[in-house]
Amino acid sequence: MDITGIAKSHHAKSIATGKPSNKEWKLSDSLRERITEYAREDAAQNVYMGNKFLTLRKSEVAKVAPDRVGIPGLLADQGA
Repeated sequence: MDITGIAKSHHAKSIATGKPSNKEWKLSDSLRERITEYAREDAAQNVYMGNKFLTLRKSEVAKVAPDRVGIPGLLADQGA
């Protein structure tokens, strides 16, 4: 199986529908500023990716990531 086509895909497809996903993530200026602020705070404390940054990253991923808990059920229903 050739995975290079997957990596070059411009639109993610929903597993449930097979249609392109409308969710698209972009790094806004305010988000960039918060990341920079957290990086400076963490560097001052000699910490790599502190709790504030990890929480921010988790919340941003949750906005665009598929429902990972529901995926195994969808695959089982489709007979995969």
